[in-house]
Amino acid sequence: MERLELKTGFGVISYLHRNGQFPLILLHGLGGISNNWIKLFTRLDSRFEIIAPDLLGHGRSAKPKIEYTLDLQCSVVDEIIKNTVNKEFALAGNSYGGWVAAYYSIHFKSPDYLILIDSAGICCDGIPMEGINAFLDKLNRLEPGNDLDIMKNILINSKNYMIKADDLNKIKSKTIIIWGDDDPRINIKHAKILEENVSNGKLFIIKNGGHVPMINKPDAVAEIINKNIF
Repeated sequence: MERLELKTGFGVISYLHRNGQFPLILLHGLGGISNNWIKLFTRLDSRFEIIAPDLLGHGRSAKPKIEYTLDLQCSVVDEIIKNTVNKEFALAGNSYGGWVAAYYSIHFKSPDYLILIDSAGICCDGIPMEGINAFLDKLNRLEPGNDLDIMKNILINSKNYMIKADDLNKIKSKTIIIWGDDDPRINIKHAKILEENVSNGKLFIIKNGGHVPMINKPDAVAEIINKNIF
């Protein structure tokens, strides 16, 4: 594993990289960093080339003073993919990262595999999913090191990009949905909305996985990915 940098039109993006054959891009959640995926690195099959960026505004990546819309974040991800991938690939995201991954798959490019782990941003009949307002209420209690102005910027500018249930059928990727049965932030009912509306979606529920099962139950998450991407 090594840490690399990529110059994009939005600033420098820092990312963790592991060599392999099949590219797997991992997008962390709001206020997270690429290191959130560390436990998976040693558990995922060696055939996977892992690319785990610090999203724009996070970690060691650039933190420009701009409006952090979902379109913008997806444009950054698109640059990462175009500069690191030239074949089939899988795109995974947790929470806000799952929101970015799902939106990217609908409006930018379809990955061969899409992995949504306790994904934020899913609407039901136009009603915003529970959890977004909770993020705003708890903003001042985010992990140390985050730029709280950027975190608030992201939340405010992302609320106009909620993914409606009717939009989910536009996802053409083979989709793996992973959810902690006890997620305290995003109710498991949103996993079932994904399963019902994504035509190629398959749901895996992880007992005691919480909101970040790749941290709480990395063996279970790695096993699901290893067995379902081929």
